[in-house]
Amino acid sequence: MTASHIPFDTEVHHDTHVHKIFTTPYAFFTKPSQRHVTVTSDMSKAEGTFDIITAQQRHAPDAFSMSTLLVHLRLALLGNPLASSVQLEHRLPILLALPVFASDALSSVAYATQEILLQFESLGFLEAARNLLIPISLSIAVLILIVGFSYRQAIHLYPSGGGSYSVARGNLGVLAGLVAASALTIDYVLTVAVSVSSGVENLAAAVKPLHGSIHLLGQEVPITILLAVLLVLFIMLINLRGTRESGWLFALPAYSFVTMMSIVLGTALYRYITGQGSAVEPTQIAVMEATTHNVGMLIILRAFSSGCSALTGVEAVSNGVSAFTPPEAKNAATTLVILIFVLLTLFLGLGFAAHYYHVLPTETDTVISQVARGSFGHSGFGDLLYLLTTLATLSVLMIAANTSFAGFPRLLALVAKDGYAPKTFTRLGDRLVHNRGIIALTIVSVLLVIAFRAKTNALIPLYAVGVFICFTLSQLGMMRKVRQEQVPGWQRMMVINLIGATVTGIVALVQAVSKFTEGAWMVVVVLPMLIAFSYLINKHYAWFDRTMTVDENDYNPLADAPEPLTVLVLVSSDIHRGILEGLECGRAIAAGRPDSILRAVYIELDPEKTPRLRAKWTKMVEPYLGQQVTLDIVPSPYRWLTEPIMDYLDWADLQRNGDRVIIVLPEFETGNVITHFLHNFTARRLRSLLLNRPHITVVSSRYFMRPLAWRLGRGGLVY
Repeated sequence: MTASHIPFDTEVHHDTHVHKIFTTPYAFFTKPSQRHVTVTSDMSKAEGTFDIITAQQRHAPDAFSMSTLLVHLRLALLGNPLASSVQLEHRLPILLALPVFASDALSSVAYATQEILLQFESLGFLEAARNLLIPISLSIAVLILIVGFSYRQAIHLYPSGGGSYSVARGNLGVLAGLVAASALTIDYVLTVAVSVSSGVENLAAAVKPLHGSIHLLGQEVPITILLAVLLVLFIMLINLRGTRESGWLFALPAYSFVTMMSIVLGTALYRYITGQGSAVEPTQIAVMEATTHNVGMLIILRAFSSGCSALTGVEAVSNGVSAFTPPEAKNAATTLVILIFVLLTLFLGLGFAAHYYHVLPTETDTVISQVARGSFGHSGFGDLLYLLTTLATLSVLMIAANTSFAGFPRLLALVAKDGYAPKTFTRLGDRLVHNRGIIALTIVSVLLVIAFRAKTNALIPLYAVGVFICFTLSQLGMMRKVRQEQVPGWQRMMVINLIGATVTGIVALVQAVSKFTEGAWMVVVVLPMLIAFSYLINKHYAWFDRTMTVDENDYNPLADAPEPLTVLVLVSSDIHRGILEGLECGRAIAAGRPDSILRAVYIELDPEKTPRLRAKWTKMVEPYLGQQVTLDIVPSPYRWLTEPIMDYLDWADLQRNGDRVIIVLPEFETGNVITHFLHNFTARRLRSLLLNRPHITVVSSRYFMRPLAWRLGRGGLVY
């Protein structure tokens, strides 16, 4: 048996039973004579799936294995793995791309008009709320057109995607790119929290019992918070199944919302033309009666900036160009144009209907709810349409959060590819999605929902600042891009982008100042923290590349003769099968190296057990290894474990200075996830400790036991 050369500070799992490990959760560790694996690969399958059947599964159907249960559960929830070769087949056509990437912008209709009215209502300017709603809505509509035009340019000039991050980084520098990426990160996280919270609020407006609470974990938890958390987890699960699957699932809610809102607004327009409409509930102005002329410019700006939440999500299409079917840029641009048209129609239509019906939002009733009630009345058929509208609103707010789950992992992958985020986020999961980014987004979003108690109005101040920072940087970047490339009509493009950048910059500033005390300060604080964190990550990766990159002129340890080895096998107070496997592993490492030393080290915690260890050593080890291995017994009168081992390693370093020290940790696997946690705690603790010591290589020698199989017999559970 030849010696193995193991690099320093590397954990190696050695298995003497399995010579070639098939890395799949279906492969069970059995004796080589019992192992039979049949692999069938059908490349004609759209998902590139594979089937693995083990002899243990075939002949022991009653065997209980928690790992098997988890694997089947995972496949049931997420589906079969997808091969890289079918990635193109899972791109999104325009029909499916709209619900995936445009639902966030469409769903903003559900709360943008409401936010405009709330700014006036909170100060008692009820008449002004009605009179200024239409002019403010028209101004926001113009801004939507400008921003949409800018991002349509970005799609064609940056067909690989990235949106604001790519535009800002490519034209304004790394710092501007990181500002955009950080703002987009905040935007995506808050999109999930705001959308789900708003969806739950709309549902609670129709189902009054949802305003109650339930007793959970010793506390009274509002039902709305619990429902919002469950919705976030549900959307996470769907996105882990793949982008195409989420598109099919969320297509019906998106188009249902557009259909129902068209019916609502069409009915409102008909009532306006025929003069059949009336106020939903006559407003009793019991507080401050004011005219439009008494309203200050700051209040109007606050209402305008709050209503600009209608723009949120417009950038999502440009961030996910790579998810579209070829030609990617053309299909993405078409999707964006459709999005802008539908968004403007619904937003302006809802503003007109809210003005016509004299609606004002309350704690328990939203603008859409009141407009739908005003359009449909209180007849049986009208109540049915009202319920369908409420359900469609809830569903579109749910899939609005899906936009973040589709866009945020791609953004994070781009930033990580540039070295400003952990590179683990660049990896695709087995369903061709960036599952690590999806899970990270879920965790932060759930925490936000809980912290802000699923209140849309409490989350909106945090929401808008980051969105409009992205808009501003993107349009400034597009100005420089079109000027440098001198594209046809670049002067006109620059003027439009300049106007858009100015307005969105003012909106961001107004949001940050006017709502600073309401929570916007958190964005102002978090944004530079994310940027600083990104620079630290990039600095680490740069240091890592300088340190680890190999040049042909550098020192190469492979050019020198092998250094002497000191192989230490840690043994317990009993010589069992795991210890014998560990000794065999140590012998295999040291074999063929005449200058190597093989030692077994026993930390004597209980002197009464030492005679038994010596007796078993004489019977089970010495007849086979003889003088090849030395048993060193290290007393530990204070029953310490780690300190004597460290002292022993110091002594070994003094005895043979410069040797490579390889420590073999004998372990065993019980074959059951539950009973596994009853063993190996000492080995795990030693491994984490030894790996932090320089010039030490730790080898895990693992003995795989027969999996524990329980069945129901006459006397109960028997083995």
